[in-house]
Amino acid sequence: MTTPTRHPTVLWAQRKEIIYLTIELHDAENAELSLTATSIDYANTTDDNKYAFHLDFFKPIKHDSYKKSATGRKTLLILDKQDPEWWPRLTEKPGKLNFLKTDFDHWKDEDDSDDEKPAFDGQDFMQMGGMPGMGGMGGMPGMGGMGGMPDMSALASMMGGADGMKGFDAPGADGSDSDGDEQEESK
Repeated sequence: MTTPTRHPTVLWAQRKEIIYLTIELHDAENAELSLTATSIDYANTTDDNKYAFHLDFFKPIKHDSYKKSATGRKTLLILDKQDPEWWPRLTEKPGKLNFLKTDFDHWKDEDDSDDEKPAFDGQDFMQMGGMPGMGGMGGMPGMGGMGGMPDMSALASMMGGADGMKGFDAPGADGSDSDGDEQEESK
C-alpha cells in the first residue's frame, strides 16, 4: 500500500523586490527542490510520510539567484523577483490553497516605508509579564493605593460616626500617610 502525498505548510510574504517562502516540515535538510523562473517543486519524506507541492508563480522570479536556509524544522527561501513590483498573490491562478498561508513574521505592506521600524521594535510580548505590575490598584499587595481617594477617617465620618468600624485599624485610618509597613514595638 502506498502512502498518500501530503502538503507541508508553506508560508509566504513579499517585498517589492523579493518573495519569502517558508516550508514548515521537520527534517528539511534532505528535501528535493526544483526552482524555475515560473514555478517551484518541493518533495520530502519524513516519518515515512511523503510531502510535496507545486506552485506556479504569479510572475517570473530570478531562479538562479535565490537564498536557502534549511534547518531541522523548516526551509526558508528568499527569491528575487524578476521585475520589482508588488504582487496581488503568490500563485499564477487565483484561488485558495489550504497549505499556503501568509507569513506575518516577514510581511510588509506596499505602503510601508523601508526605513520604518516595527511598532514594538521586535519586543517579545511574553517578556511583558501580562497583567501583574499595573500600579495604582488599591488592595493588591505591593501595588500601593489609589491616589486621590479620601482617607479612612474621612470615610468613617461620612458613614455617620462609623459605629460599625470600631476597632478597624486600616493604614491611613488615622489620617497619617503610613502604608502600614512599620512594625509595632513589643513591650
